[in-house]
Amino acid sequence: MELPKINGLPVNKLAACFNNTSATYKFYWLLAILQSVESGKTKILKRDLFSRMISNAWYTVNYFHVSFGKQDKLQRAIELVKVFETLGIDDNQKKYFKL
Repeated sequence: MELPKINGLPVNKLAACFNNTSATYKFYWLLAILQSVESGKTKILKRDLFSRMISNAWYTVNYFHVSFGKQDKLQRAIELVKVFETLGIDDNQKKYFKL
């Protein structure tokens, strides 16, 4: 599927974000933006993006124990949330991100 060709829409800049993907946060960032737009949001708060990023990566980190690498701060954020909140690894994603 090709992205729409619209004058003034710099798709190449978005694509360039993924030229160096040594950290996973970029994928979770884009997924969080897409989910917010799909839910009808026209203004997206950083806090909502971060919550979505953590809730999307939660199961991967805690259930499958996938390591994103030492430089990846998203995994560290998930570990901190797990320590300070009472959330299980099998809980529904909606519990992590209250819509």
